[in-house]
Amino acid sequence: MIGLLIASRTVQDPLASDAGEGLPFWLLWFLLCVILLLVVFIFLRDKDLRRRISSFLSGARRHMIRLRLQAKLKRERERKAALWRELGKLAWAEDVGASCIDEECRKLAGLEEDIGRHQKTWHDVYSRVETLGREHDAALKRFRALVAEQEEGRRPHQEEMLVLAARKREILDALEASLREAEAAEAQLKAVEKEARSAEENPRLSEAERAARMDKAREKAAALAKQVRALREKSPLLQEERYRLEGKLEEIEARVRFFNAAIRRIEEEYRERLQAREKEIREWQRTKERVQDKIVEVKRLMEPLFETVGRILDGARLPNEDLAVIYFQIDGVDKTVAELEERLERLK
Repeated sequence: MIGLLIASRTVQDPLASDAGEGLPFWLLWFLLCVILLLVVFIFLRDKDLRRRISSFLSGARRHMIRLRLQAKLKRERERKAALWRELGKLAWAEDVGASCIDEECRKLAGLEEDIGRHQKTWHDVYSRVETLGREHDAALKRFRALVAEQEEGRRPHQEEMLVLAARKREILDALEASLREAEAAEAQLKAVEKEARSAEENPRLSEAERAARMDKAREKAAALAKQVRALREKSPLLQEERYRLEGKLEEIEARVRFFNAAIRRIEEEYRERLQAREKEIREWQRTKERVQDKIVEVKRLMEPLFETVGRILDGARLPNEDLAVIYFQIDGVDKTVAELEERLERLK
């Protein structure tokens, strides 16, 4: 208590500590060690306190041991139940006959008949699914072959159409260029004619100069007029080539449309057939899954019957070499269970 008061005073009065009026730091720790030794001394002299602490720690330890033993006991009992089921399945497979298990065997026989009936249905459904799958694959292969055949027939026409379309663009470009050149030449011709009239009407020019300019203008005008005629004559030829190409393109496009229409007809026809077949396959697949679920459910119902048969045979211990091995394993589990139960009883 003295040490705690001194520590409290030291904490509450930092100014005094700063001034050097408190106890040294090592003295505080010394007092705390003295107090701890006093507490240990009191604990060693108080037998009742030691007994209560020991009892508390021992109870916690026993509780943990009990929990572990109970978990092991649960696992061993589950193992024994699994051995009973294995014993029942083996006895059923080996057709072990005994009056004590007649009722369970009749129930198992009925369930096994149900499984056989469901398995036959499953095999029938499986065969139907396989047949439909082969038919679907054959139809899909035929569909792809027909489409490929039409695409192969369409390919040269598409290639020719691309060539003609490129040639048509060249003709249109040449026609446009020819028209632009003709218009430019006509504009130049008009300018030359205007220049010739200006020279003819210019009074400041001498006769020689006027004649020279007129001759030069006439030569230039004649060349331009010839160029315009050549360009104007070229345009109809280009137009004729253009019309011929357009007619050829229409003919090729009609052939391509014919093949496209044939492909669409094939796709529409086979789409309906393939979709109907796929729907039928899905329905049979669902039927197969339902039958599988029924088989699993019946097998689940057989498990408790196998366990009951195994438990009865474990009690009867019929002499049988095939069952003796499992009897031995069950005896081992029973011994372990007895030991665990005895240890749990001692921990109460």
